[in-house]
Amino acid sequence: MSSVALRRAVVAGAATVGLLLSSSGAALASTSAPAASAASALSATPAATVGSGPSTDAPDCAALAGFEFESTTIIGAEVVPAGTLSNRGEDIGEHCLVTGQMNERTSPVDGEEYAIGFEMRLPKDWSGQYLYQANGGMDGSVSTAVGQVGGGESGLQMGMAVISSDAGHTGSQNPTFGLDPQARLDFGYQAVGTLTPMAKALVEEAYGSAPEYSYLTGGSNGGRHTMVGASRYADEYDGFLALAPGFNLPQAAVAQLWGAQQWNTVATSDDLNSALTPPERVLLADAILAQCDELDGLADGLVQDQAGCGKVFSVADHVPTCEADRDGTCLSEEQKSVVTTVFAGATASDGTALYSSFPYDPGLVDPGWGFWKFNASIALDPMAVGYIFSTLPYAPALNSLRDFVLDLDIDEANASIYATEGIYTESAMEFMTPPDLEFNDLKASGGKMMVIHGASDGVFSSDDTSAWYRDLNETHGGDASDFVQYYEVPGMGHVSGGPATDQHDALAALASWVEDGDQPERLEAWVNPANDQVPEDWSSERSRPLCVYPAVATYTGGDAESAASFDCVEDTSPEVPDFSDNLPGSPYYAPVQWMARTGLSLGYADGTFRKSQAVTRAETAAFLYRYMGPDAEAPEESPFSDVSESSGHFTAIAWAATEDITRGYADGTFRPANSVTRGEFATLLYRLEAPEHQAPATSPFKDLSVGGSNYEAITWLASEGISLGDTDGSYNQTAPVSRGHISAFLQRYDAFVNGD
Repeated sequence: MSSVALRRAVVAGAATVGLLLSSSGAALASTSAPAASAASALSATPAATVGSGPSTDAPDCAALAGFEFESTTIIGAEVVPAGTLSNRGEDIGEHCLVTGQMNERTSPVDGEEYAIGFEMRLPKDWSGQYLYQANGGMDGSVSTAVGQVGGGESGLQMGMAVISSDAGHTGSQNPTFGLDPQARLDFGYQAVGTLTPMAKALVEEAYGSAPEYSYLTGGSNGGRHTMVGASRYADEYDGFLALAPGFNLPQAAVAQLWGAQQWNTVATSDDLNSALTPPERVLLADAILAQCDELDGLADGLVQDQAGCGKVFSVADHVPTCEADRDGTCLSEEQKSVVTTVFAGATASDGTALYSSFPYDPGLVDPGWGFWKFNASIALDPMAVGYIFSTLPYAPALNSLRDFVLDLDIDEANASIYATEGIYTESAMEFMTPPDLEFNDLKASGGKMMVIHGASDGVFSSDDTSAWYRDLNETHGGDASDFVQYYEVPGMGHVSGGPATDQHDALAALASWVEDGDQPERLEAWVNPANDQVPEDWSSERSRPLCVYPAVATYTGGDAESAASFDCVEDTSPEVPDFSDNLPGSPYYAPVQWMARTGLSLGYADGTFRKSQAVTRAETAAFLYRYMGPDAEAPEESPFSDVSESSGHFTAIAWAATEDITRGYADGTFRPANSVTRGEFATLLYRLEAPEHQAPATSPFKDLSVGGSNYEAITWLASEGISLGDTDGSYNQTAPVSRGHISAFLQRYDAFVNGD
């Protein structure tokens, strides 16, 4: 049966639906993602005083059982004693728990009973604030309404009245609720819009006054709810806090299926985790750190400068290639190609981008990253794409989700998330995403929004979020930070976790911004001691600033474990040219970009770098002179008969001769136009460093004689990893050194000098 015919069969009637469900109840019941609960999909913050509302009498909980509002049924109202719930080891105070539901109905499509379930917790000591806690995963459950965001006090502990919802369906209806058009819309945005006026009325009934300030927050799908709310309901809320927002969630889900197809090409078993095993992910993370860790001024296991990292890191150049079997110390050529392809972002068959790229971040060692890439893409995403995001909805082949995903036509799956038909009047990209990504209504209302995203989120790319924020800044005069701020968290996975400082005080900071006008310049983040992904050599009290994008947390000196030792610095480095002959993934890509970024070479006027071009003796002197930056004064008279004082490289050549790095020839010439061999350049670097080195008694290269020309210098370079020779075990010292070679030599030498 074709996919279109299957979709029509699924929608045709309850008999077909019942057949589909009868064979898959257990499987469907297990499809909630780990981020589905409030505890995992929302993170939190350290103690802070927020809310300016006066204290009021405790609500009459019993009386709230009689609360009336259109299309609302109150199921229960009870006092919850102090200490019944806790957060961070601290008791949550006495409060009233009200449970209920809105818009009860029977679906004409699948015969299911639907309603928007909710619970609301109203504290005895109310701060005058109201918080809508949007939940993650596919929703379907009413998570405990405490408003935990980050790592400190929850909203309920702060005195906020907090509501939580199932977004219009139950867990047992996941994901088949997508058959019902109204359930789709409730899940997408209408549950928030429906509950909000009721919740505010319930607050007023409880305390005798309406909320002074209203907030909406959530992580993952809850972050999506938050950004959608900021676009659709800006007049209902004063502040929005979105964590790991899947604001293009249908696109991301299709990209997951596309990614599974790519990973499968290098998987060694039916388990996609074999495509890039944990040891291989550590290898990749180490390679990223080797190139990018110190871009912020400190080697600390975190890549703060993602933009800079993208300019210098290359899988092709910096990850070892396997010469034999995969053993965790290398990646095969095929793996390196797939990694590069997946991180570049999902594409249609014609090359059109379907979703964002992903940044290279060492947090990919976190098991959660592997879960999203290799497990969720098979077990969860096809269900969401089929039932919820596709028009018409259809049932994936439950007997083999893996085969279904690997055989799926990605172009067709992508088209279905933009489609409408019949009773499905809104496409997934309409009901699941913010209709106005410029957030003009939010700005006009005076509202504020903070967005926080981990650089190693394995499912919703922080590149997608940063690209949106760059566009937002451009739309609003170059800087939108007076009403929307974006913070990227290095190392952090989906919502939280990973080798990261993933705990923060964002909810309190948002309230202070909204209520007191204290616009944040930065947030402070710290490690969670319970996070087993925190490296052992980090302090349990490590903290770092989270900077408003695009500023980068840059080390300024002092305690390396303290946020106080970092400033948020806008990128002031010169723009690195995109050389037409140095495409990403090509040999020497990253070293050439490093040469440009450091100002050692900006290439040629025609936009090329000419990596394969041999380097002359004069150019070599200039490269070394620029690298060392001695600010030398040129002598009045040239030390070489063929180098005039007016020569463009005169100062560099004279400096190299004075420092005894290059000595010229016996006839008094320098021969500046002669090419430099690999062996000669090894000797130049050796003289530059002047190390204490004992040359080995046995040559490490099959074509290098012990004690021969340049032997001591070449073996030193090999011992320090600056040059390892060719893959066939030779060094080939008489070959000319190219501009690509010299870029790699100098970048590795720089890493050696700086202890990296």
